[in-house]
Amino acid sequence: MTKTINFSNEGEINSSRVRVAVYNRIDFELPENIWHEIDFGFAECWNNEIGLRGWVHEGQIESFISKHLKKKRIIFDFEKVERIVGIIFEYIQMTGGFLKG
Repeated sequence: MTKTINFSNEGEINSSRVRVAVYNRIDFELPENIWHEIDFGFAECWNNEIGLRGWVHEGQIESFISKHLKKKRIIFDFEKVERIVGIIFEYIQMTGGFLKG
């Protein structure tokens, strides 16, 4: 059984603050162009996949971003995508209670 997380539909996520949180907590290089694609992929999944149901399955956003990067012909480790998404989730949780449960 996969883990699911329920997201509140209230409020907005400040992309520039998320970026700072990510860059402050990673210990690997993340070129700006790749960050922009990861940020775009996260937003697309958040708004168009999760936003429709309010639920996300564990690994769903990471997989969405990874597929998005492949479509853009960008090679980037899946484990790094997982780490970045984890930081984004933690940021959202710490800054406004966007996560429920």
